[in-house]
Amino acid sequence: MRLKNIAIGLALSFAPVAFAQAPSAPAPTPAAAGAPAAAQPEFNAMFVTFKVKAGKEAEFEKTFHEMAHGVHDHEPGNVRYELLRAADDPHTYFVFERYKGADAVAAHGKSPHGQKLIAALRDLVDGRPEAKRMVFVLSK
Repeated sequence: MRLKNIAIGLALSFAPVAFAQAPSAPAPTPAAAGAPAAAQPEFNAMFVTFKVKAGKEAEFEKTFHEMAHGVHDHEPGNVRYELLRAADDPHTYFVFERYKGADAVAAHGKSPHGQKLIAALRDLVDGRPEAKRMVFVLSK
């Protein structure tokens, strides 16, 4: 059951979506009085939180190191893919990822390295990952 929950959580992260705007475009401004409201952009970035089992931190990091290489080498539609760890909790990790468009998200979810990651997480994480979908606005 835990593997199913992990797979569902990650599937939500990797699910293909249609993007209303390019990742680097500014957020839409409110519509003028009397004009129809602009459609809200769909997510184009994700922040996923993982609770890693005690003693599995090195294996978790190695697994994501391999995943990051797969993303870098085979996903030209990925803009950013980063693994971070909480400074105050060695068992809490975060992945920040950003994509150019719906095709890039779909490719990520179907990738062999993504499928390998989902299978490996079963023995590494404690509970279901929490995926927060976000809309990229800007970076410096």
